[in-house]
Amino acid sequence: MSIRAFLPHREPMLMVDDIIKLKGDFIETTFDINESNIFIENGVLNEIGIIENAAQTSSGIVCGPHFEANESNENYRVMGYISKIKRVDIMKLPPVNSQLNTKGELISMHQVGEMYSCEMKCFTYLNSERIAACYFNLIIHPDQE
Repeated sequence: MSIRAFLPHREPMLMVDDIIKLKGDFIETTFDINESNIFIENGVLNEIGIIENAAQTSSGIVCGPHFEANESNENYRVMGYISKIKRVDIMKLPPVNSQLNTKGELISMHQVGEMYSCEMKCFTYLNSERIAACYFNLIIHPDQE
């Protein structure tokens, strides 16, 4: 399943390729790291790229159901922002031409009108080795353009 329908991001800011699993409060995605990625430094994806991949992955948990509920509206869009980074542990920077496997979980969500404040945790893997753990809050809401 493509996350392109869920996210407003496009190259060069799109940091997720495919959704492997999306069920309830859990999502799993993949991302191929190409040499042309804007977050490549010295042959590896930098810390900002890892955090952005985690945030985009996690936002799919909340955005997915919105798109299913509004699938008849082809102009429906959702916006999301990192509102707070609580903690980030990066153990290893992944090299160019590798693939990330990222798993996100919704810890809690508070809704005010059509705005959602979401607490997330996300783990990033390279060849089954956990290379990052991110804990953050996202604000997600329909795009009112």
